[in-house]
Amino acid sequence: MRYFDNNATTKMESDLAERFAKLCVEEYANPNSMHSFGLREARYLEEARRKIARSLSSDPREIYFTSCATESINWILRSSVLFKGRRKRIVTTSIEHKAVLNTLKDLKASSDIDYRTVGPERNGIVKVAKLLDEVDEETFLVSLMAVNNVTGAIQPYEEIGEELRRRNVLFHLDAVQTIGKIPIDFVSCFCDYASFSAHKFHGPKGVGVTYVRQGTPIRPLITGGGQERGMRSGTQNVPGAVIAATALQRAVECTQESSSRLREYQHRIKETVEELDGVVNTPENSISNTVNASFAGIRSEVLVNALSEEGVFVGTSSACSSRGDGGQYVLDSMGLDFSLASSSIRISMSRFTTEEDVAFLIEKLKKTVPLLKF
Repeated sequence: MRYFDNNATTKMESDLAERFAKLCVEEYANPNSMHSFGLREARYLEEARRKIARSLSSDPREIYFTSCATESINWILRSSVLFKGRRKRIVTTSIEHKAVLNTLKDLKASSDIDYRTVGPERNGIVKVAKLLDEVDEETFLVSLMAVNNVTGAIQPYEEIGEELRRRNVLFHLDAVQTIGKIPIDFVSCFCDYASFSAHKFHGPKGVGVTYVRQGTPIRPLITGGGQERGMRSGTQNVPGAVIAATALQRAVECTQESSSRLREYQHRIKETVEELDGVVNTPENSISNTVNASFAGIRSEVLVNALSEEGVFVGTSSACSSRGDGGQYVLDSMGLDFSLASSSIRISMSRFTTEEDVAFLIEKLKKTVPLLKF
């Protein structure tokens, strides 16, 4: 099996999976209990928080654990509405994850707000001036993904964040696709909020991380026992947090080495796509693990299924949506015609992808694509 759908989810490292199982069996006390067993779990939880904070050059008091990035995004967007004052506008882009776009649709229907979406250029990158033109005196929040999950395009989030700080507009960064792929620095990106998901960087599913800059307004989305300093009630997933922290630390430490190696693999895959008369939809300014490609005349799901039969697993666009509602809207927003947008596949690697894996993928693409064209 050769797995190339790492933007959808990643495998846990074997030693972390074993440690996770051991923690579930041996360190199962409620971290909010007053006995020594519970206090020990609380110490594990806080050490995980400190480890994440160190890896992200932030303060532990700025780190909160959630169940996933989707929850984190909902929490931030829905909370921000409570602090908007007289302002009514949120600005985002048309290529955001559905966790952002559908939450904003819901907020528009249920709250007194409006939102504007800014489209990207043909390369999948949003122009700074174009986005900032939509930010006026009515704008209280901008939500932007640092890296697009469908194409791998890196957005100009640092430049946008700096200007938003100057304008006193809150800035949420969807940083889900950054960890282990590009360096992320909360100081240079000027974000007030950020969202992460552990299963994107070889951690466990069911663990999200939310960054809230000190002094930035936030209100709880989930109320109850007052866990996470009163901001996110519910008994914390201590084994998940501990393993997520280690996975994040490892991913951050390996970023430079893995990115350099994956860039070479990315170049080889792009060359193969072009040799097969395909179109590469991933721009040069992208994370190194991703190639989004279209083969006109071959429906995405047909090629994905054919490659699956050959033991190669790639994505269509975004597996975080239902099977019938992937990320084609991103390619549509980029201006791709239907024949290309509907025939795209997403190849996404991890730091564990080997040269042999890539050679196998290329071999199967060269076998499968010509056959499906006839």
